[in-house]
Amino acid sequence: MQRLDHHNHQLLDAVTAGSKGPVCVAVSGGSDSLSLLNLAEAWTEKSRRELLVLTIDHGLRPEAADEACWVADLARSRGIRVEILTWSPDKRSQNAARQARHSLLAEAARRAGASVVLLGHTLTDVVETLLMRLMRPARLAGAVGPQPVSVSPVWPQGRGIMLARPLLNLRREDLATDLRGQGQSWINDPSNDADYYERGRIRKLVNALDPARLERICFDAMRLRAIEDLQLSRFLTNRVRVDQSGLIEANVQHIEASPAVRARFLDILLQAASGASQGAAAPSVSALAETVFDDGPKSRVTLGGAWVQRRGNSLLMGRDPGEARKGWTGGVWDGRYVGRGAVADIPVLQASDLPFLVRDSAPDEPAREIISDRLVHWSRALMLSARFSAVMTLDR
Repeated sequence: MQRLDHHNHQLLDAVTAGSKGPVCVAVSGGSDSLSLLNLAEAWTEKSRRELLVLTIDHGLRPEAADEACWVADLARSRGIRVEILTWSPDKRSQNAARQARHSLLAEAARRAGASVVLLGHTLTDVVETLLMRLMRPARLAGAVGPQPVSVSPVWPQGRGIMLARPLLNLRREDLATDLRGQGQSWINDPSNDADYYERGRIRKLVNALDPARLERICFDAMRLRAIEDLQLSRFLTNRVRVDQSGLIEANVQHIEASPAVRARFLDILLQAASGASQGAAAPSVSALAETVFDDGPKSRVTLGGAWVQRRGNSLLMGRDPGEARKGWTGGVWDGRYVGRGAVADIPVLQASDLPFLVRDSAPDEPAREIISDRLVHWSRALMLSARFSAVMTLDR
C-alpha cells in the first residue's frame, strides 16, 4: 500500500501545484469518502495545505441532515474546517442529484478561494461504470470513467475548478477493511445497492463476475483513454487560438487522430464556443466531425448552440446568436465573458471593437472573454488525467 500512497500523493501534488486557498474534500460519510479524507490529511502533513471538508445534505432521505452533521462533527474533531451544503430537490433522479451536487461543490469551492475538489471514487466505481456504459453502444476507451483528473462538469459555476480522484487504483472493499482496522465507522446509504437504480443492479452483476478480469479490462481501457487524453491536450494547446473577441480558430490540417478523438476535440470546442456545460448529442458531433476533417463545412452550420465554418486549414467557431443567454449571472455573460471588474490588468474589449462574426452574440458593455481560460484549464486536466491514468495502472 505504501507505493500506492506515494502515487496518490503525487497526484495531489500535481493537481494542486500553483493553486492557492484550501483544498476541498467532498465527504459523504461513506467508506470511500472517509478513506479519501484520511489520505488528504496524511498528504497535508508534508504539503502544509489547508483542507476544507464539504458535505451535502441532499434531502433525498430522512437521515440526510443527520448524516451531514455527523460528517461535520467528525471533521471538526480533527481540526478541519467544514461546510454543510444543502440541496432542496425538485427532481429526484440520480442525474439531477449529480448536477446539483457538482454545482454546490463548485460554488462552495469558489467562495472559499479553492480551485481543487477531491472526490472519493474508487477502482470499484470504475469497474461499475465501465459495465454500465458497455451495456450501450460504446468504445472501450470511451466507456471508462471516472477519470483521475477532470474539469468540473458544471459551467460557468465550475470555471477554474479541477476535480481529482486519487483513490481510483484502490478497491472499495480494501478501503473498508483498512477503516475497520482503524476502528473507524462510516455511513451506509441503502440506496447505493437498491435495484431501482442501475448502479445497484450493476453491483450485483459485478459480484457474480471475475473481479481480476474486470480490473484488467478497466486498466486496459484507462491506458487507451490516456492516449486519447494526451492527444486532446496537445491539440488544445497547439492548434487552438481564441482572439480577444471570443472567436475560436482551430488549425485542423493533418490532424492524425482516430475519428473518436476528432469528435471529442470538436465536442470540447463546441462547448467552449457555446458556453455550455454539456455537449450536443454524440451522433451529431461525430457526423459534423467527419465533415470538418473532410474540408468542410464551407458555409456556417450550427450545433449545440454554436456555429462552425471551415476556411482553408482553419475551423472558425462562435456562439449561435439566436441561442445566447443575453444577461449577466454571477458576473458571467452567457458562459463566455466576464465584466470589466472581474480581472485586473487585462485588456477589455469594447462592444464597438467586436468583429461581425461575434458581435451579435456578445455583451454590449465592456467585457473579457473567458473561453481561452476554459480551454487552457481543460487541456491541463486532460494532460494530468493521462499522466496519472498511466501511473495508476503500472504493474497492474
